[in-house]
This record gives sequence, C-alpha cells and structure tokens, in this order.
Amino acid sequence: MKFYFSLFFILSSILLMAQCPNLVWADEFEGNNLDGSKWSHQTGDGCPNLCGWGNNELQWYKRENTVVEDGKLKIIAKREQAGDKNYTSSRIRSINKGDWKYGRFEASIKLPKGQGIWPAFWMLPTDEVYGGWPQSGEIDIVEMIGKEPATAHGTIHFGNAWPNNRSSGAAYELLEGILNDEFHEFAIEWEENEIRWFVDDYLYATKNRSDVAPARWPFDQDFHFLLNVAVGGNWPGSPNTSTPFPQNMEVEYVRVYDGFSTYITGKREVAALSENLVYTVHNTSENATIDWKVPEGVQILEGQGTPDLRVNWGTVSGEIEVEITDDCGKQNIVLEVAAGSAIARDFSFENFDETARVQLNFTSGDFEDEANNPDTEGINASNLVGKYKRNAAALFDIIVYQINDLGNVFEYINGTKKFYLDLYTDAPIGTTVLLQLEDSRLVQSDNYPRGRHSRFEVTTSKQNEWERFEFQFKDRPDVNVSNTRVDQFVLLFASNTNSGDTFIFDNFDSYAPVNVSTKEIAPLSDSIFQIAPNPANNYITLNNLSSKFIKDWQILDYSGNLILIIDRPLAPKETIKTNFLLPNGTYILQAVGKKGILESQKLIVKK
Repeated sequence: MKFYFSLFFILSSILLMAQCPNLVWADEFEGNNLDGSKWSHQTGDGCPNLCGWGNNELQWYKRENTVVEDGKLKIIAKREQAGDKNYTSSRIRSINKGDWKYGRFEASIKLPKGQGIWPAFWMLPTDEVYGGWPQSGEIDIVEMIGKEPATAHGTIHFGNAWPNNRSSGAAYELLEGILNDEFHEFAIEWEENEIRWFVDDYLYATKNRSDVAPARWPFDQDFHFLLNVAVGGNWPGSPNTSTPFPQNMEVEYVRVYDGFSTYITGKREVAALSENLVYTVHNTSENATIDWKVPEGVQILEGQGTPDLRVNWGTVSGEIEVEITDDCGKQNIVLEVAAGSAIARDFSFENFDETARVQLNFTSGDFEDEANNPDTEGINASNLVGKYKRNAAALFDIIVYQINDLGNVFEYINGTKKFYLDLYTDAPIGTTVLLQLEDSRLVQSDNYPRGRHSRFEVTTSKQNEWERFEFQFKDRPDVNVSNTRVDQFVLLFASNTNSGDTFIFDNFDSYAPVNVSTKEIAPLSDSIFQIAPNPANNYITLNNLSSKFIKDWQILDYSGNLILIIDRPLAPKETIKTNFLLPNGTYILQAVGKKGILESQKLIVKK
C-alpha cells in the first residue's frame, strides 16, 4: 500500500494542478469499527522513549477511547485513571497504511473545547530520512488549545534536534462562534516547494522554502496522518475545575486528493467603506464561466465574469459568492466577510515631513533620508520621502528602526489596528516586503527566530508608481515574545534575494478604528439623500430624496471630529461650495433631523 501510493504521487506530482482532482484515499467512517487497513493505534504514555509524548502530556492513550458510530469517528478524552495517569484519550495514525507526498489532505472535524484540551490532525514523516524530530519535519494541519476554542493553528516544525528546533505557523480565527459548534473542514495543499493551509476552503497561511531557510526543507518525503486529543501539556496547560469531561473530537471524513481545490482569496474582515478590495478565485480552467455575487451596498468596480473581482465595500457584513462552471461541473464557493468600523490614520511612525516616532538604527544598503518624491501627482503628494537602495550582496537586507512607546501590539495581530506604507519601486511586480516586530533584547544575528515577535507582509502589484499598502499579518516566529515587549521594527525589502533594486517609501503609519459608528451609515438602497459629484471638487450638490425634514448638515473627519455644520434647512436640491471649506480627504456627511442623525454617507474631496 505504501509503495503504491508513494509511486502514484511521484508520477502524478507533475499534474497536481489538474483542474479536476481525483480522490485517491478516504475514510468516511462507515460501520461500527475503526478500519484496521487504514489506521493503527498508539497507546500508553509514550514511555520509555518519549514519555509524556514529548510535551509533558497528562493522558494515557487507550484503544477503547476510539469509537466509530453514526458515520463518524469519535476520539474521547476522559477523566479516569490508567497507568499512572488521571486522564485517558486516544491516538491513531495511518503509518505504512496511508503515506503520501504532495496533494490535498483534508478532514471535516468538530473540535472539543475546555482548558487543557489539545486536539490535533497532523502529519509526521514515515521514514525519518533526515534524522529524528523535527529534522525530518512535522506538518500540523490543525491544532487547537481548548481555552481558545475559536482559533485554529497550522504549523510546520523543522530545523535541528531539540532544543534547537524551529517552527513556523499561523492562526485562523472564526468570525463568530467556536470550533465546537459545528463541523469545519481543515486542509493543506502540499506541493514540492510550498504548503498552504485552509479552513472551510479559505486560504489563511502559506509556507515555503524561504520560511525555513537556512534550515533544510524536509517536506519532500512520505508523511502519514495522526488524529489525537491530548490532555494537558506544555502548550495548553492542565485542565482545571471548569474543564468538562468526557471530551469528543468528532471526524466526519479524512480524504486525500491528487490535485488542488478551487478557492477564494481576499479579506475576511474589512473596515466599513473600504475601497478597492480584491477577491480572487483560484484553480479554475481557462474556459470556466464565473459569476460573482456580492451583498447589497457593495459596489462591483470591475472583474465580473473573471477570476479577479474588485469592489468597494459598504457598511454591513455579508457573503462574497462565486459560481464556477467548468469541465469539473458547477460549484459554489462562499466567503463570509465581516465589516467593522471604518479605519483611518492614527499616527505616523515615519513620514519624513514630520518628527519621526521611530529612530533609524541600521541599514544594510544605502539610505537617503528626506529624498525628493519622484511623483507628487500620485497617491502620495508629500515632498519628502525615504529612498533606499538595497544591498545586492545581502540575502536578508534590513532597515532597523527603534521604537520605545509602541505599547501592546496585540491589536495589530488581531487586525483591529493596521500598519500602512506607501511604496514606489523599480523592483519587479510581485516583490514582497516584510515588516518584522522584534524584542531587540533577545535578538542576535544567529539565533533566528528568537526575539522575532511577528511578521507582516505586502506584495507589489505596480512598478515605478506609488502604491499604498496595508500590511497583512503573516505569522509569529517566536510566540514567547510578549505583546508588550516589542521595541524594534525591521523592514526587509525583497527578502531572501540578491536584488539591488531601489525602494522609495513614505507614510509608514498606524491606522485605527474611527469614532464614527457604522450603524449610522445606511445601505445605499435606503439612502435619503444623494451627494453629487462624489468625489467632490469645488462644490457638492445635496439632493434630498425623501420627505424627511433635515434640520442641519454636519461634516466630520474620520476621527469623528466636527469640521463643518450647516445649521439651516436646505432646499430639496442645493449646491454648496467646498473649495475653501474642506481640504482634500475623506469625510462623513450627516443629515440631522429633529430627533438626531437620520443618515451618514462618505464624502470624498479631491481637488
């Protein structure tokens, strides 16, 4: 069996991007017994070779804690004595019965919850050709710690033998509810140089050889599945009196495909009134028919009928849906999108026109502070910018800034706050820029990932033209660094390359939610007034579309500060000059009635 599947995947690896992936192995958990041709049990506490299973876990694994019934596998954790342990559970694996290299690997699972509970669906190498753990690698398709029941973790382990082992991972958090409420599909797509993680067909993490460098990429050998529920251990901590028992991890199916699925990428969480959002459907054929559907209040700018959709978001949450019809048939993919408060510039770390909040400590390349802006007609009209020529001899070229008053960075991790950067570069389209947050007291040149709190990234889509980027959270290389200990920013332009390109940047800013409540901003179909033109130049015309009495009009900036008030009733259609009243920018215009605000709309002034 092992030889057959290994040979199959070697021969088919060239075709992994085939449009219609084939199911090559599955367990749907029918019947009343675990299929012994696909799974084997691991029992006990790991002793004598791996006591506590390497993590100081508190359970004793028993065969009896694995049950197959009603079309589901149940792995049950109990508070009971076995061996010298006070808890029991179960752990099964597919070694020498299901072993693969490359493909799509997925399972539909309802995860247990509670302090000290640690369920996992993961993979280990069948033959440790590069040495013992983690030198031959580990792939965690999903792990969850019970005290954080809405968060799934995907991770790879690699590097030298413990305690010099390394890992790299990312987390996915449900927009609402917890992972115990219903079944979710957890998957990876694994090819020669890259592994991608999905929850319910949403891509939330990607790891490739550059994330492992300079260590070996061990993910080029056969791996097998493991399913287990641990109790206690170094990561989740021990159960307490609030932890209910028994705990069940329920699995509807485990499946292996020789190709990859169709899926959407794009933001799951957006600020109200966000502009130029891009959603892309991947792995469709050239002759596919594509039909996008968006929530009311979302404006499609371009891309209907193509794989790439560009929209302006409204003010309410909703679903982006795409229907694809191709040689594989018809399928619908739905992405839930949560709309939060509008965000705006909170403060600037460095913009070269004002006193910086950060201090430049070190650069690998040539840095010109306060250079002239090459294009003041673009989205960045500032006179002064930073100009940086990358050192082509430095594989990991860096710019290091010191910051002493950042406070707690958790809000940047969970997306409440954002890092922004304006960039103009002659580097090729698709160049990556990394922002790394560090505790400088722990960082040394040769001890990666120690001290590296988190990484954020953007990818260029233009050349020799300004782009404004919102950094996306990538991962946390060193999860032991406290959220309150970050005192250093590192910018890495075209990391892990020998590029000598020039990167001009400006407006390295922090964005935060504004004080205007999105509940006051009505959907377009319910609007009681119209602004024209919008964006405005030197004037706006306000057209009252309803019979409601509007006592006055208020204009606020995106921090909620009142800029202008027109404290008189206007004619049903009246023109107001804005050329001297409002500078360029984005505002909220509110119609106020006798009992308060009737409606708010976004107003853009662009002269």
